[in-house]
Amino acid sequence: MFIVRKFSDLIQAFLYALVFLTRLPVAGLLRRVDNETVERSIYFYPLVGVVIGLLLSAAAYLLAPLGIQLQASILLGFWVILTGALHLDGLADCTDAYFAGHKCAAPEERRNRILTVMHDPHCGSVAVVALVVFLLIKFAAIATLLTTQPDAIENWIYLPLVLSPMLARAAALSLMSISDYARVEGFVPPSGSKRRWELLPVVVIVMAIAFAAAPIAIVVGMAIALPVLILCWRHLWEKTIGGYTGDCLGGLVEIIELTVLILWVALASI
Repeated sequence: MFIVRKFSDLIQAFLYALVFLTRLPVAGLLRRVDNETVERSIYFYPLVGVVIGLLLSAAAYLLAPLGIQLQASILLGFWVILTGALHLDGLADCTDAYFAGHKCAAPEERRNRILTVMHDPHCGSVAVVALVVFLLIKFAAIATLLTTQPDAIENWIYLPLVLSPMLARAAALSLMSISDYARVEGFVPPSGSKRRWELLPVVVIVMAIAFAAAPIAIVVGMAIALPVLILCWRHLWEKTIGGYTGDCLGGLVEIIELTVLILWVALASI
């Protein structure tokens, strides 16, 4: 009974992670949502990324007869709908907030301005432009991946579609493990404000799985680029607001997803 109960607890935590990070209709399967479930759910974020990647791969396979451009555009739209634009919203808020506060002279004034703009549900022109450019690049990366022939593992287009959302959510865990939460209010599972060093083993496991699956040239590229991006993103927000927010996590997820796709396009043929 103890094992069954523990397994049920893990399933509930995974379902909560799915509800929080996607728009998949699984909320009805949740039997309880307590603090323990919320705390455990964060460990399943990379697994949620795998689910997203598998659904994207299935969609890419079914859309193959439509041609590359239409296939890529529908796939990108499905990607956005699947996540409810949750992470794109974070990227937009981060862009708006940074450009709203970066000219403030006093550090405390800059911090308060950035946090205020992040909390504002409205979207400024800078954020709109950033999202348009970002989505155009992501569309181009997907379209380029779809042009490759899946005749070998190095050219198998479905692998980057799985690894990019998985690694991106592992990157969010890494940021939570090496940074403090910047707000004194608000809620980002888990709800504590301190660094979560215990998340690092999950990040290491996910990275090891991804590196074992990817071609060597891409492994080298990811091993260099991903930690640099995570540390630069951390430094940016540590310097401006003293930590991260939920928007910072969302923005990082989008950046890492796109980076993995670009690395795959650039290095798969080496």
